Amino acid sequence: MVTNEVLEVIRKRRTIRRFTDDEVSDELLEVLLDAASVAPGRLNRRPLYYLVIRDSAIKAKLAEALRVRPYIEQASVVIAVCADPRVSTTWELDGSAAIENMLLAAASLDLGAAWVGSKGSELWDAAVQVLREVAAVPDNIDFVSLVCFGYPEEEKTPYSPGEKIDRQRIRYDHWDALRL
Repeated sequence: MVTNEVLEVIRKRRTIRRFTDDEVSDELLEVLLDAASVAPGRLNRRPLYYLVIRDSAIKAKLAEALRVRPYIEQASVVIAVCADPRVSTTWELDGSAAIENMLLAAASLDLGAAWVGSKGSELWDAAVQVLREVAAVPDNIDFVSLVCFGYPEEEKTPYSPGEKIDRQRIRYDHWDALRL
């Protein structure tokens, strides 16, 4: 099986929901934000914003709103990926690409990360309300998701090459064309 450094980092990336008390440095935070900023985006319209949250009271309110304790509170930093939908109709796709870049960068730096929250639920709406109230996020800005970062308190084994491939979900040129 083909492998290289990038593929190894991709397989290493796992969702981490238990963090140590160690703080992610401003230098590493800058690396994560840089990784997000070079993600692909439609027509380079750049609709994204990043709200960096280190304040424990805000993290506690988000954890309560989303009912996902304690890892939001344990994370050294939570980044709310936001966007101005007026700038690009593909802001959610652009935000998802930026999040994936941050997740891979975190894995390469031996940081743990968890992608949290999704639109379309009362819990998410409550989290958005928290951010609007306590962080003064304006109404014209929407939210893609939250990402928690910190030093992992748990260890997860990287995926093996091919481990997660489900051949029943892969089609070739025609829906009925499977290669097993």
